[in-house]
Amino acid sequence: MKKVFLLYILFIELIFGGCQNEDNSANTIGEHKNVPDYTPSSEDVVDMHGEIKNKERFEVFLNNVEKGNNDSIRVVRYTEEGDPMLHDLEYDGEVIKSTTDTRRDKFGAGSISNATCTSAEIVETTERTEYVLEGCDNTIDNIILVTWK
Repeated sequence: MKKVFLLYILFIELIFGGCQNEDNSANTIGEHKNVPDYTPSSEDVVDMHGEIKNKERFEVFLNNVEKGNNDSIRVVRYTEEGDPMLHDLEYDGEVIKSTTDTRRDKFGAGSISNATCTSAEIVETTERTEYVLEGCDNTIDNIILVTWK
């Protein structure tokens, strides 16, 4: 009788345990599997809610674009929840190739998008300064690179 009772308890635990695992994975918003965590390198420009690390490197990139010199850079912007979104920029002397990787954003769509843009411009308001890509194909709006407050 004890063996039957123990088997019954084990059976119930397996059923509820299996359901619980399925429910947890189904209710996780924006879960993106097979995407490794990302730790910024010392070369990355990091935008943590307006606090910019490696700002000088970003300015060098913009200067190279202005002068027509080839350059590439990675900008890492963090969501309010702390998820990194990677933005790779490659300037070939004529256009800026932009690749945005949002697969680590747990609450977003999680995708990789590409655009080719003609320029990087400064947009200043009384509240902040934004650096944006303009003249981009495959986009409706300009692409914001970093924001200084």
